[in-house]
Amino acid sequence: MPEVAHSGQTPCFDIELHSLLPADSPRFEIDSEHVKALAESEVEFPPIMVHRPTMRVVDGMHRLRAAILRGQATIAAQWFDGDEQTAFLIAVESNMRHGLPLSREERKRAALRILRSHPNWSDRSIAEMTGMNAKSVGELRRRSTEVGSESLARVGRDGRVRPSSTTAGRCAAAEMIRQNPAASLRDIARRAGISVGTARDVRQRLASGLEPVPDKARRGEMTNGGPRDAGADRQEMKAVPDLAHRIKIFDGLCRDPSIRLNESGRLVLRQLRTQLRSAEEWKRLAPTVPSHGRSAVADILSACAEDLIGMAQQLRRSEESVAG
Repeated sequence: MPEVAHSGQTPCFDIELHSLLPADSPRFEIDSEHVKALAESEVEFPPIMVHRPTMRVVDGMHRLRAAILRGQATIAAQWFDGDEQTAFLIAVESNMRHGLPLSREERKRAALRILRSHPNWSDRSIAEMTGMNAKSVGELRRRSTEVGSESLARVGRDGRVRPSSTTAGRCAAAEMIRQNPAASLRDIARRAGISVGTARDVRQRLASGLEPVPDKARRGEMTNGGPRDAGADRQEMKAVPDLAHRIKIFDGLCRDPSIRLNESGRLVLRQLRTQLRSAEEWKRLAPTVPSHGRSAVADILSACAEDLIGMAQQLRRSEESVAG
């Protein structure tokens, strides 16, 4: 995922509550019950983050409201000095990393805003930041009329810039070959953001008097409403364990004493067991759903799947932060 530039760990200080503006947050509203629970607790809140140029809260609105309920005049805070777009990205990251999880609609709202401010970011980068899946972000990109024109390049999760489609990469490679026929395939591939094999194919097609982009590839992109990386799709599908492997992983968790010997762990195991059974049940039930209701059932299942994917991504991020 492209790195969001933070201002670093600034010193903590006390700031007067009345001087702060509400957060520019992906949340639709503040959860009053959560605020009440925070206010009634005896814990000392971590410092909130405040955008210095605007005095707007970046992260910590629930803590701010809880401090007001407690009757405090000040709250611990840290400054953020970046621009407002980056402040919003940090707000999204913070809400995904801790506190109350964002709802599906809130994640969608955040993704749409990031698409407007960073149209060159890849679908997977935005998906990772917002807890959605890449396919849903791609659909938002195609459907939204507010996003604007498609960028010819996307910044991936590793920070590398790649063409937003194979067509763009092939066309870029073809132009390089025309300008410098002696250029190496490796250099062409690197500069165009394509594989060496694709660069070789472009060179051979030009030598044969053909267009750099095969008609089949061009038709495929138009039919699908946008570019698609087949290799990434195969890798993504391969990364999802089949049912037998999922059951094997689950059995390993059941034998783990740190999970099965405490109430929270046993609840996790019960939920996972239910989830595994539900997947098999839906395979059996799906064909029985009346045709007029299939779209509605599919929408509900997709929303549930996105929620689960968001939780899975949070778990992986927390594991990576502990390992780091």
